[in-house]
Amino acid sequence: MYFQAIQDFTQKELDQFKTVCNLLLSRTFVVRDIAETGKGHRINPDYVFLSAHYEAVRDYLSLLDWDLIKDDYNGFFYVFNKDSANRLTLNKIQTAILLGLRLLYDENQERLGLCRDAVCTVRDVLDKVVTDYPILPVNPNMEEVHRAMTIFENHSVIQRLEGRFRQPECKFSILPTILIVVSSEKLNDTVARLRRDEQDEEADEDTVD
Repeated sequence: MYFQAIQDFTQKELDQFKTVCNLLLSRTFVVRDIAETGKGHRINPDYVFLSAHYEAVRDYLSLLDWDLIKDDYNGFFYVFNKDSANRLTLNKIQTAILLGLRLLYDENQERLGLCRDAVCTVRDVLDKVVTDYPILPVNPNMEEVHRAMTIFENHSVIQRLEGRFRQPECKFSILPTILIVVSSEKLNDTVARLRRDEQDEEADEDTVD
């Protein structure tokens, strides 16, 4: 166990240790790269701290039944509760938008930069879930979109770059953490179901005609 390292922390290190643990428990993820409008990206100091003290934070959180996992390639840490506690429940619109974010991320795989993020707009997401994959019958109210996108930003799934989430042209980054939030298996199952539903609807229309 690495608790001796915690006891040897300076007050500044102890304060950052508490901050990082609280961030993980409230936001699930700590990402390496932080986008700054007009300035590119900078390295997140919380990520640097976690990289240096991974074992100490991991052992501490394990006492609360949380696993700390690191993804060096995509540049983030995240926690997973062994008892499935503290799960976030999403409504239909929020779930649809989350799926749209994963679809957009996959479509941009070949264009991802060094930070492994994909830049798009709110309009792109709505087009994806209303037109390309009709998960939603019509565009949701922009206040509902704002609430959904704010939830995802608060959990480090996206990062706003320009504008407001209420605006269709709002620009944001989809972070590589989306790969954990929506697994490939869940994405494929959902898309396959949507395609089956669409084919069934078309068959019904042909029958009526």
